[in-house]
Amino acid sequence: MKWKSKCMLCLLPCLIGTILFYIIPFFKVVYYSLLDNQFTKKFCGINNYIEIVNNKYFILALKNSILIILVCVPVVIITAIYISILINKKNRLTRILSPIFILPMVIPTAAVTPIWRNFFSETSEVFPILLLFVWKNIGICIILISAAINTIPINLYEAALLDGADKKKSHQYITLPCSAPSIIFSVLISIVNSFRIYKESYLFYGTNYPPEHSYTLQFYMNNNFLKLDYQALSAGAIINTIIILFVVLIMMQIQRKYSW
Repeated sequence: MKWKSKCMLCLLPCLIGTILFYIIPFFKVVYYSLLDNQFTKKFCGINNYIEIVNNKYFILALKNSILIILVCVPVVIITAIYISILINKKNRLTRILSPIFILPMVIPTAAVTPIWRNFFSETSEVFPILLLFVWKNIGICIILISAAINTIPINLYEAALLDGADKKKSHQYITLPCSAPSIIFSVLISIVNSFRIYKESYLFYGTNYPPEHSYTLQFYMNNNFLKLDYQALSAGAIINTIIILFVVLIMMQIQRKYSW
């Protein structure tokens, strides 16, 4: 058997799983989003999408999700870059701190939320949820960015030092451009994760209807699922997918521009 045939045979289970559990369900969601309801199955075109766009709760959820991106993602990335530069070239320190950085992603959100509630029991703002998002996502970004920085040849910094560049300029013209693909990938991961915020708010507030400042797209779609409004759920899921796909395509284009 040829090598390509063996590779295709090995990939076959994965392809079957992808078709059964991702591609077919996706097109079924698209189908439901174009129906009047799941009982009569009357075709209604884009009416569900128009209703979604004009729904004040969907707009509120979308605004809150965008706010999380605008506030939390820059904080996560800038802090991750700063910490990665601090531990740059210190391999022993990196090995010691790596488990600490990855720990927030390993610890279940359900185990952290009670502690979070005790700390922020008197807070009525969105700050606890934003802080929890930063804490959960900063570790993986530090690992990705520090790994990229550690691959930069040290002779580039030595040459910059001989040319009179200080540390600030070295990081500006060497560190950031060379690690740009990993930084952009970290931005992409953080943005995608920001659309998935649900457990944090649900466990913190203990309800499907949290305060307006914490009502995100995941809450909107989950509540429509509980109400058996599959048409609104499907249309919202498709719009959410389109937004994420648009962001991913933009970030991939930017990453391709800075890839070596």
